[in-house]
Amino acid sequence: MAEVISRVVGTTANLDPHFGIDPLVLTSEQRASGHFKAKTIGGRELRVSMPRGTELQDGDVLCYDRTWAIAVAAAEEELLLLEPGSDPIMWAVACYQLGNLHRPARFLENGVLTPVDQMVVSQLTHLGIPFRLERRAFIGRRFGAAHGHHSHGHGHDHGHSHDHGQAQANEHDHDSHRHSHPHGRDKTAIGTGEGK
Repeated sequence: MAEVISRVVGTTANLDPHFGIDPLVLTSEQRASGHFKAKTIGGRELRVSMPRGTELQDGDVLCYDRTWAIAVAAAEEELLLLEPGSDPIMWAVACYQLGNLHRPARFLENGVLTPVDQMVVSQLTHLGIPFRLERRAFIGRRFGAAHGHHSHGHGHDHGHSHDHGQAQANEHDHDSHRHSHPHGRDKTAIGTGEGK
């Protein structure tokens, strides 16, 4: 019987080193949907039912026990990498086109990732914006997402913002602050979501 996952309980960056990780490999579409059934690499069956607007991020811990944790791993996908170069106008045009076409984007130091879409390819070619096809995980910085990933609450205050919507998906910006627990949130996201 599939376990029900109703919230994120931490990040792999904050797990103790002794934890084993059972990855739940998800596409960007699955990570954004919030409601799906899936199986971990280790064979654990899960039914994910997140609050509306939640987007799972690479490294999110969905549940854990004393020695293992189930964590999201972003799947490799066919993506377009837009490479506007050093011209700020080309960057502006590239980003405008993605926004105009309502395409999701992840920002890297050297370019912008977006899922393969023929309309985007056509527009980029027409405008002369360099791009290439790449197979990689759809992760990177993102901006302006309504109801972002941080819709799951923190159990304690670090005294600084955790806007995961604007941080590297696999870097949750905890600086040197380390925990001996996944993130101060209890492990009861498994099952009904109620405390055991």
